[in-house]
Amino acid sequence: MYRQVRTRLLLALLLAVLTLPVIASCSEEEKASTTTPAATESNVLLDPIKLDAGYVSGTMVGDPGKEVRVYRGIPYAAPPVGDLRWKAPQPVVPWSGIREATVFGSMCPQNRASWVSGNMGEDCLTLNVFTPAKKTSDKLPVMVWFHGGGFAVGSANSPPYTWPSLPQHGVVMVGVNHRLGPIGLLALPQLSAESPEGVSGNYLFEDLIASLKWIQTNIAAFGGDANNVTVFGESGGGGKTDAMVASPLAKGLLQHAILESGANSEGVGIRSVLSLEDGEALGEKLVAKLGIPQDANVLAALRATPYEKILEATAELSKELTTSAPAAEGIGVLDNLLVDGWLMPDTPAHIYEAGKQNSVSLLTCTNIGELIAENTVIHLPFLIDAYTTRLEAVGKAGNGAYAALFTQVPSEWKKEGVLAFHGLELPYVFGMMAVIPNSIFYNAFAHPSGAQQQDPGLTEDDHQVSEAMMSMWAQYAKTGDPNVDGLVQWPPWDPAGDQYLDIAWPLQVKMGYSKLVP
Repeated sequence: MYRQVRTRLLLALLLAVLTLPVIASCSEEEKASTTTPAATESNVLLDPIKLDAGYVSGTMVGDPGKEVRVYRGIPYAAPPVGDLRWKAPQPVVPWSGIREATVFGSMCPQNRASWVSGNMGEDCLTLNVFTPAKKTSDKLPVMVWFHGGGFAVGSANSPPYTWPSLPQHGVVMVGVNHRLGPIGLLALPQLSAESPEGVSGNYLFEDLIASLKWIQTNIAAFGGDANNVTVFGESGGGGKTDAMVASPLAKGLLQHAILESGANSEGVGIRSVLSLEDGEALGEKLVAKLGIPQDANVLAALRATPYEKILEATAELSKELTTSAPAAEGIGVLDNLLVDGWLMPDTPAHIYEAGKQNSVSLLTCTNIGELIAENTVIHLPFLIDAYTTRLEAVGKAGNGAYAALFTQVPSEWKKEGVLAFHGLELPYVFGMMAVIPNSIFYNAFAHPSGAQQQDPGLTEDDHQVSEAMMSMWAQYAKTGDPNVDGLVQWPPWDPAGDQYLDIAWPLQVKMGYSKLVP
């Protein structure tokens, strides 16, 4: 009897060992080219996932039946350190074994705002992937998030951008970290001279393009469709998205775009567009502030300077050159998209007016408080003109164009006369309503916009709006049309009808989008 039991146990153990994923017994070299038998035979999405640079393993979050796999801190380009500081992003160095993608990467160097937290460092070109896919053959639409904070602060690792609710609506979501401020936007004649293209300054936007190329190569392994990519962003992220629609270097890398409370404009707002020459002149002022001689060794000296000193000098220069208070924490000079004749051949507005933007559908959304409120954290009345210019260009090109105005305000703040302020839509878009009563959100955004109490008074209406926004944003990513059965019929925008969706509960279609700001 004992011998029979022992024999059965040995057989069970042997069977368990033989049926383990093949990768468990592979050499390091074999790991780079081998997937599990289950994944090969049925396309089931299983850890580890094989990328072009190596294997990654993530974690699972979400309630049963709504699971989302999360992969944090995946590098999409080599660390831009040493001689690679202020150079185009370079390919990732492949790794052996399995990379544990369970911890967020570092945020990129910045003069940190009060609402941004986390480790900081120059080795920051990483992204986070959230996928609800069950199989690699699911080919779900991909939504790529560019965070806000102008072009100077912020992180894709911050809540609510890391919550699973939006991916649970059937999209693979990717959040991108990229160079910022002086580390991502410094232009100098010497940097332009060493560049093969003869340009400098738009490294932040080159990083974004590198992330979109990474998605083309790798997103199928997460069950995503590389041919159905929606880029979306808020505030500075809207400006980044706007640049991707306008840049010829991003052609074919995205099919849809969503601009939330952000666009690029010449000499207006916190993200003004400069010429390459003006950018280089600004860079020379920073070099002088650092006390570095403008000689043959200037680039070596700059690359040897700790980024902390560069950020400190940038903050000092911002105080000297800015006559009014900064529009937002951490944002100052060196927060500009440059017209360099290569990545950005003209201003985005002129590119749209000439109909030379990339062939994508477009959805725009701004918050009512940004347009008309005087006591708001950020005032952006220029957005309506910028958005109607872009919507008209996209419509003329035969692509879908949709306009929205966000007006929902939680009940207690609404009683206090608060209008939907900059950033208020974000917890609704990502389905993380717990962010709204958070003290950081209150102190940084709500209180400066008139809220007198931290408790906003969330009701079922707020949750209805959040669910509707996630459903419409996901539907738009799937089809280029945000209309969802059971919700209001949202017509495309055109100059004649001038219709838009008023996002509050209940949802309503209204007229007069172009006239929201006199």
